[in-house]
Order: sequence, then C-alpha cells, then structure tokens
Amino acid sequence: MVREVITSKDNTRIKNLRKLHKKKERGKTGMFLIDGEHLVEEAIKFNQEIHYIIAEEHYTFSFDVTGYELIYVSEPVLKTLSQLETPQGVMAAVTYLPPEVSGDKVLVLDDVQNPGNLGSLIRTADAFGFDRVVMSPETVDPFSDKVLRSAQGSTFHIKLEVTDIHPFIESFTGLSIGTSLRDAEYLEDIPQKDEMLVVLGNEGRGVSDAALEYVDRTVKINMPGHSQSLNVAIAGGILMHHFK
Repeated sequence: MVREVITSKDNTRIKNLRKLHKKKERGKTGMFLIDGEHLVEEAIKFNQEIHYIIAEEHYTFSFDVTGYELIYVSEPVLKTLSQLETPQGVMAAVTYLPPEVSGDKVLVLDDVQNPGNLGSLIRTADAFGFDRVVMSPETVDPFSDKVLRSAQGSTFHIKLEVTDIHPFIESFTGLSIGTSLRDAEYLEDIPQKDEMLVVLGNEGRGVSDAALEYVDRTVKINMPGHSQSLNVAIAGGILMHHFK
C-alpha cells in the first residue's frame, strides 16, 4: 500500500503540531510532542493518550502501532517538528494521563527552573520509588522537549502535578522535610518513614522560606569537601536514595 506522505511544511496539521513547541499552546490543547522511539514506545506501554504518531516516510516501526493514527511526513517536514539536531524518525502528539500511584513517597519542587534538572529529578524520583512529583506553578514546564528528553520516559511512570505547593505540604500526613542550610539537621539524623515528602528548591535561592514554614523538619547533606552546595538534581538524588 502506498503511504500518503505530507511534504509541505505549511500543511495545516503540521503547522498545528508545530505550535506545540510553545508552552501556551500546550496548556491550551493539553497536548505535547514527544520525540524518538524510546519515548513513543514508553508512552504506548504506559497507556498515554496518543493523538497521532508522526513518522518519517521511510521509518520502520520496531513496536506495535496498531490502532493509532499514523502521519507520514518527509524528512524536511519532520525536521520542522523535531527539536533534535538529528531527528530519530518518529514522534507523537500526546496528552498526559497520570497513573494510579500510592503517593507514599512524594517529591515537591519549589520553582526549579532548569529543564535538565527537572527531567533528571523526575527520572530519579521514578528510580527510587517517589511516585508523585508535585511542582509549583513557577517550575519549568514538565512537558517541554528538554524536560521530556531528560526524564527518559519516567514522565509516564509517575504522577506529575502542578499546583500551589504550600497547602499540599501542609496537608501531607507523613513526614515532610525541606532542604536548608540554616538550623537544619544532617540527613543521617532524619528517621525513615513509610510516608515521606521531600521539598527541593530553586537553583538560585533554594527552598523558599514560605515553603519551609510548612515542613516538619529541615535537612542538609554532610559534605566533608570544600564545596558549599550541590546541584539540585544531585542533592535530590542523594535524598531520594536515602529515603527510598
């Protein structure tokens, strides 16, 4: 069967998909683009709502796409949709469907700004059993291309929420801790609980004083070397591994 291939960058459907590069359009439509075989396969595997799968005209699928609407495009058209320097040949337009989770281990992010940091934190949370990540509205968009690629599919494994974090922390029934260098206990002195909430802050200022008012305890990491601080994704990895 001959494939119908879109070869025009000005095709209406292609132009609408390209709009999803912008946060405003993602917020309006509830859709975002994922790029590359691994992310598309993970989205299928974890029952995300897939509106379209977009493939370069010569792409051969290594996974089952039965039942999904396929859009074949020329290589130049795919390059206008992909934000990768070298597109991998397949993309999808997706709406995020959060999985059912226990929510016993929660990561809360207070205005994290760097996409690579956010993606790494989502991936690390997934690795260490923190199955719910709650982000302040000023945190970078978790469905932007750089965050999605950094998270490596973990986006679809855990529950992501954007909300006012203060009442969320206050209502948490387990032990809540926030990172701080002021009047904080060392990590080793914090007890392990079945229900844990960890708050990490902005790369520049750390966790805000407003958020720290709601946590049960503040924590710092013992660093015997000369550095006075850690990247937020590294610090988050140490904390989540400790409380896994």
